Amino acid sequence: MRNPSPEAEMVLHQRLLEGDPLAYYDVFPMYMERLAKKLEGLGYDIDVARDAALEAVLAYRKQPERYDPRKVHPFTYIMGVAKHKAADRFRSVQAQAQREKKQGDVELLLRTPNDPVERMETSARVRQIVELLEKGKVLSEQDQAMLRLVLTGESSTEELAKALRLPPMSKEDRRLEVKRHRDRLMKLLERFFGKEDSDDGA
Repeated sequence: MRNPSPEAEMVLHQRLLEGDPLAYYDVFPMYMERLAKKLEGLGYDIDVARDAALEAVLAYRKQPERYDPRKVHPFTYIMGVAKHKAADRFRSVQAQAQREKKQGDVELLLRTPNDPVERMETSARVRQIVELLEKGKVLSEQDQAMLRLVLTGESSTEELAKALRLPPMSKEDRRLEVKRHRDRLMKLLERFFGKEDSDDGA
């Protein structure tokens, strides 16, 4: 299928400016596939490319008056918008992947290794993390005790409750309170991993 001519693009642009209802639909077949293919050619995966192309077309359709025909053809203008959208999408995907990696690092650390060598390495890592957090005076004494247990694989609600020195309460309340403290410590660990990554990259 041949690409639309610049003249055809300008006719559609004028229809958008005039508020032609059909133009709001015609803009998609004119630009979507071309934009997505161009973005894929730049190295973006198909999902990022199609999402960025759609956002660019919608942005153009919503505000066609922002396009200045004296500077470039409509496709060139919309492609510029699509590139920015794709870059934003890519950064968002990368950030999400990094967050998931940090979460994975924490979860991996929480598993009690079966191999003696791995167990020793994990224990050393636990000591390093706890010592750094202690130096920063981030944790209370109870938090430190719970963190040591959690990082070495302890999952018993009763044992963790003892470390936290929780007062007498129902079994369900104790479980919820332990979970609340554990979730807070996990978020703290994730932030710690993030800071450590930044320091390594500095």
